[in-house]
Amino acid sequence: MIFKNAHIFRLTGSSQVEAAWNPELLLEQLENRRFKPCSGIRPASFGWVSPLGDPEGPLLHQVGGCILLCARREEKVVPSSALGDILAEKIERFESMEGRPVRAKEKQRLKEDALVELLPRALPRSKQIFGYISPRDHLVVIDTSSSPEAEMFLSCLRDTVGNLTVVPPQVKSRPVETYTHWLKSRKLPEDFSFGDQCDLFDPEDGSAISCRKQDLNTREITVHLDAGKQCSRLSLVWYGDLKFNIDKDLILRQIKVLSSDDAADEAEDPIAQLDAAFMNFSLEMARFLPALFSALGGESTP
Repeated sequence: MIFKNAHIFRLTGSSQVEAAWNPELLLEQLENRRFKPCSGIRPASFGWVSPLGDPEGPLLHQVGGCILLCARREEKVVPSSALGDILAEKIERFESMEGRPVRAKEKQRLKEDALVELLPRALPRSKQIFGYISPRDHLVVIDTSSSPEAEMFLSCLRDTVGNLTVVPPQVKSRPVETYTHWLKSRKLPEDFSFGDQCDLFDPEDGSAISCRKQDLNTREITVHLDAGKQCSRLSLVWYGDLKFNIDKDLILRQIKVLSSDDAADEAEDPIAQLDAAFMNFSLEMARFLPALFSALGGESTP
């Protein structure tokens, strides 16, 4: 299982047409946004790298009709203590030369000058974000639990292909109300069972509790719900082997396959391992997501 999280989006409009995702054309488009490291005073960079881990490798990998992509985010980190020290020196020098206290706008300008001075020496911090496009299922799935990171990935993809229309999945029921009802009734849709985590909150006073490694079928959970708390995040198991946490925005976290995948584990070739893991995951998502959305009242037309 190569994805631990899943930010899910539906392709809509012209982006929904399978023919629009020609791998050869997409490969050319991706090259125009190949990742370039931060340099000089450039504070951040975001672009595509090979999902195979080869610095010069192809920027997409297609398996079973799904297109695997990998974006790299890099930003230079300037320690606040170093910035504060240089800013203090600049303020002291300014006040000594001008014979007066520095004003707010001048302080901001001095801070920007200090940042420009430090950026070329700052150490870069990077992170890779995987995602895949399934034209057949009209899906974009991004391996991140962060909404800003998901939007950065989509924004880069939108800039790359020139036309991308996506929306988060729209379900007919309110997820918070559905999760709360499941916990209260201790009944779940067919093929689903409770995991061992949930987050509860009180909409009146904002109080909240997080339950971890907890039996969710106990009276202890029911007492909190009877007191007015609602469920904003819930751990579930599907078909006894796919475990995940789902929140009120339908973001999946801590995805884990409880049954081992011998084919992926035993493959000696790293690319064969990636192919097996990616195919298993994309096929599992293609089966699982319709069942999940159906359990939440079905999808609304975007």
